[in-house]
Amino acid sequence: MVQFEKNGFSSRLLRTTHYDINLAMKTHPVVAIVGRPNVGKSSLFNCITKKRIAVVHDEPGVTRDRNYADVDWGDFRFTIVDTGGLDLDPDDSLIDSVQFQVENAIDEAAVILFVVDAQTGILAQDLVVADKLRGADKPILVVVNKSDNERLRNAGSEFYELGLAEPFYVSCAHNRGIGELLDEVTLNLPAPDTEVSEPPRSIKIAIVGRPNVGKSSIINTILGEERMIVDHCPGTTRDAVNIRFVYDNIPFELTDTAGMRRRSAIDDELEEVIVQRAIRSIRQSDIAWLILDATQEVARQDKVIASFIARQGVASILGVNKWDLIQKDNMTHGTFVEEIYRQLPQLTYVPAVFTSAETGQRVRKLLELSLTVHREYCTRVPTHALNELLLQLKSAHQPPRAGKVRPTLKYMTQIRTEPPTFLIFARYPNKISQPYESYLINGIRDAFGFHGTPIRIYYRSSDAKESRR
Repeated sequence: MVQFEKNGFSSRLLRTTHYDINLAMKTHPVVAIVGRPNVGKSSLFNCITKKRIAVVHDEPGVTRDRNYADVDWGDFRFTIVDTGGLDLDPDDSLIDSVQFQVENAIDEAAVILFVVDAQTGILAQDLVVADKLRGADKPILVVVNKSDNERLRNAGSEFYELGLAEPFYVSCAHNRGIGELLDEVTLNLPAPDTEVSEPPRSIKIAIVGRPNVGKSSIINTILGEERMIVDHCPGTTRDAVNIRFVYDNIPFELTDTAGMRRRSAIDDELEEVIVQRAIRSIRQSDIAWLILDATQEVARQDKVIASFIARQGVASILGVNKWDLIQKDNMTHGTFVEEIYRQLPQLTYVPAVFTSAETGQRVRKLLELSLTVHREYCTRVPTHALNELLLQLKSAHQPPRAGKVRPTLKYMTQIRTEPPTFLIFARYPNKISQPYESYLINGIRDAFGFHGTPIRIYYRSSDAKESRR
């Protein structure tokens, strides 16, 4: 492994666990993007993936953790990884952790993209990084970013002084030179294996919550390595970072997100972008883990995040972290559960797991419970069973009258999964009250489970004159 050292910092020992976790899951060769801060590494990552995955901002040091994405180019598929900037004289107190992340990316890479800046030319940091990369003994492509015009391309000849390879001139801002760069990348990759079949779809889990509740620590405990940078300072994680692995023969994709503060507390453009990425991660997930801090009361922002999760229709689990710091008696657990559900009534159908990322207590339970929740999230109930249930529910309690009319429920069917969604044909469906709909949903849960997943009901008039959700 290439060692980047600064002020005595070097690679740290990895923690280990005995979980059945397969971190390899790298069926494709890895291409690592490295370089000093603010040269456009994340912009190049976004150009290559053709998605706005990584946060891009003029402030140096926005990227800290490794960020992965798969790329198809011609007959080749490879995994591109974005890394944090390597700085000689950093203001960021977490630079040793950032360097540790970069070391891992270089160690696993088949090809390295060394990004430099055409507008600033060669700086001292570039020379140091170049010296370090030579020890990797891997193909290194020098990518001269911000080559926005012919003058800058001509001036870019100085990058031959790095003594590596012929520079590739690109402009991420104008999407120029990316295709030629990718052609060269594939020439340095092993021949594609045409026999490799597509892996099954991963269960996507977004890990969300307020700052400093232990989201990144939970991921590190699950993986048994310092995959995410952890610090007591809130806001250490800045981007939504995807981590793929296999657990119990099932592929997972965890997304560690930045801590979500209330909107009134967000005072800069960068944080606004970061929080929007966390929101997008929830929307794109199958399951959201809402992480709470056992040492603090449920806050208003926890309630806001819980409501957003419920509205998005994703399955969810409550992870109550730092449980090891709580003094306990026989009543403690029950008291905590009761209070959490009182504060978060929109997630009363969601299971709660009391964990400690520090000791590893019940962290594995989050994965095991996710398998169960995801199965129920994807469950489809036969129509005949639904209508038997509907008959029982109506017999026990008819819908209440609304003025001079009483709604009549006639037929129910499931129209989709993820989340489980049901359609009920009825007379006067617009007169069905919210409490009665809650009664129907609770009846469906009692009969068929759907633990941890929201349930949606739509209505259609059996007279074809009106319908409502």
